[in-house]
Amino acid sequence: MLTIDLLLTAAVFGWIYFLWSRRRYYLVMLKLPGPIGFPLLGVALHLFFYKLRLSAITMMFNIYGSTVFTWIGPLPVLATRDPKIVEDILTSPVCINRSKHAADAIVANCGQGVLTLPEPKWSERRKLLNPCFKQNVLLSFFPIFNAETNVLLTLLDSYVGEGEKELLSDVLKWSFRISFQTTVGADIQQEESFNSDLLLECFQTSLKLITLNVVVPFTQIGVIAKLCGIEKNISTMHSMLDSIIRIKLSSKKESNSETELNLVIDQVIDSYRTGKMSWEDMQGEISIMVIGAFETTGLTVYHALVLLAMHPEFQDTVHEELNEVFPTPGDFEVAYEDLQKLVYLERVVKETLRLIPAIPLDPREISKDFRLSSGAIIPKGVMAVVDVFNTHRNPEVWGPDATKFNPDNFLPDNVSARHPYAFIPFSKGKRNCIGWRYGLMSSKLALAKILRNFKVSTTFSYEDLQFVENIGMKLTETPRLAFERRT
Repeated sequence: MLTIDLLLTAAVFGWIYFLWSRRRYYLVMLKLPGPIGFPLLGVALHLFFYKLRLSAITMMFNIYGSTVFTWIGPLPVLATRDPKIVEDILTSPVCINRSKHAADAIVANCGQGVLTLPEPKWSERRKLLNPCFKQNVLLSFFPIFNAETNVLLTLLDSYVGEGEKELLSDVLKWSFRISFQTTVGADIQQEESFNSDLLLECFQTSLKLITLNVVVPFTQIGVIAKLCGIEKNISTMHSMLDSIIRIKLSSKKESNSETELNLVIDQVIDSYRTGKMSWEDMQGEISIMVIGAFETTGLTVYHALVLLAMHPEFQDTVHEELNEVFPTPGDFEVAYEDLQKLVYLERVVKETLRLIPAIPLDPREISKDFRLSSGAIIPKGVMAVVDVFNTHRNPEVWGPDATKFNPDNFLPDNVSARHPYAFIPFSKGKRNCIGWRYGLMSSKLALAKILRNFKVSTTFSYEDLQFVENIGMKLTETPRLAFERRT
């Protein structure tokens, strides 16, 4: 009996010490509004009840205000859709690191890379990879963009007259092909051992497993990962990447072309040879670059087609512009100069990224106490979540029609009148997306070729779209699309 009493006493004192050690978080609760949720669980049950739908977070902002303090399990979280607070977070040197919770989930499946590295390693890696995204390198990718989009056009042509088709998987295959070639080189596809479909399947599985690791962190434990099949997927993906890296190592030759030396794989191999990067670092960087490029680009193109299918009046305006720049349909080549003329299409792409950003949330670690522009001091250890999805739909910024599709939101006068951090599809500040120009170029080019050649339609209603919290944007139901040839 005495032993039980001692254990209970120890447990009580342990709990008191635990609460005392977190007293600064509780003090923030007195200054910032937000739902507390249940003990130890926070608002996790609420989010799961709504099946992680982003509408649940929107409700929270509508009730408590545009910046809230809450708990997800025992983790204190500052979430915001206020552009001023977004700017505080994204420009602060103490919020430069990605959330360790999310970063660990990515590392467990893909390895370490520029997306997950903390400072100061992140700055070093970013400096190493910046040359891979210079303008002349991106322009050298246009033959790949054009060729692979022509393959997609051939497939879409077979869908004409066949009714509504599931298109997302086709677009993701297209974006995977271009992202892989622009990361490791087009020549690798000629190798007999290269299996594009298997590698794509591994990458797509990794994305699902990353989400699982975020929601259920204990799946990162070795034994559990093996039982869930996670370890097998990682092993298969790394084995294929190892084969590709070895081919590149044995066949790499000196070149006078700056663009040939500035693919991601060239940069990481050079770093490996000079001892600045391990073999595992090479694997991780290539994996993360491919995933980052193909998932976001594919989703952007698919979502733009869906929104234009739902809003035919805007699709007609896009076609009029395309008809002027490309008078003859077919497999015409699109050059960078052509993209510069497509100003309305660019507004459509940006409006797509506003309403359906490829990455809906940007979680950051707070490494030191820092003061918000509102005056509140946020202590170290809190996770700061920039809610990209809800920032882009904040009625206080975008007006009463914030949820409606309207490309005129990106007319120059409207852009200049808004806070610069009201639109952040590629994040912003020092740790913005390294490949944002790549994403815009490849998306615009693909949409130009598709929409010049086809009229897209759907019976799915815009009001029925439901968005789910995920590493990448996910819809509860993906609309199917029908295609009709343009002349």
